[in-house]
Amino acid sequence: MEIIFDNISNKVFHNLSFKIKEGEIVGITGTGKTTLLKMINYILPIEGNVTYKDIPYNKKNEYEIRKKIVLVESSFQHQFLVSTVKEYMLLLIRYYKINIKNPEKKVLAALKMVGLTEHYLEKELSTLSSSEQKLLQISLALLANPTVLLLDEPFMNLDMKAQKKIERLLERLKERYQKTIIIASEDSNLLYNLTEKVIFLKNGTILRQGKTTELYQNVKFLMKYNYQVPDIVLFTYKAKELKNAKIDYHKDIRDLIKDVYKHV
Repeated sequence: MEIIFDNISNKVFHNLSFKIKEGEIVGITGTGKTTLLKMINYILPIEGNVTYKDIPYNKKNEYEIRKKIVLVESSFQHQFLVSTVKEYMLLLIRYYKINIKNPEKKVLAALKMVGLTEHYLEKELSTLSSSEQKLLQISLALLANPTVLLLDEPFMNLDMKAQKKIERLLERLKERYQKTIIIASEDSNLLYNLTEKVIFLKNGTILRQGKTTELYQNVKFLMKYNYQVPDIVLFTYKAKELKNAKIDYHKDIRDLIKDVYKHV
């Protein structure tokens, strides 16, 4: 089962074609990435052949698609006149008419899935840190039990400790709960570390797409089109180009250090 865009064109994109397989973590980077997330979520209208699990994107299936493909925005927007986390989550269940037998039990389960404990239920929304807001956003997205999570710049305004926490959470959501995760970001370190496949957007179309390691280790391609090079890749590239070091590209800094000690 997969999401398929087949040669889609509109005011922003032209000849847009790609497939996202179930259970993948996929990155999207470049101009128009947020717009593309909203097209996948069907917030923005699409003309052409787009399907999710063989369900065509159209007005008839709009509600079903948005229940299964949920967007986590880049920042937390407090849109209702309630004060606590619990009040907010219960209100969203009613507002979006999510069919849940025991809403309070579901709210607690959704919080625990992202690593937030029961005491967060009574926390004031205004007192949450940036990382707690991001975890709450993901928890809210999980209330409808979606199969696909879309995340727009999930590391925005987070420190390194919080970033690592979100990384582990996303990996757990994929491995334990079989979620498909699509991340739109300019953060090459995030995409290189987390994703299996990446889509590079440029001038309203897909410039290149494929396996993350292969594309992000093609430094000359990244530099030519002004994409950000992951830090660990850039270090290895410079060591190979300037020092003729016999080391390989790695994702894990510990593997790189071992390689440096062995060959440099």
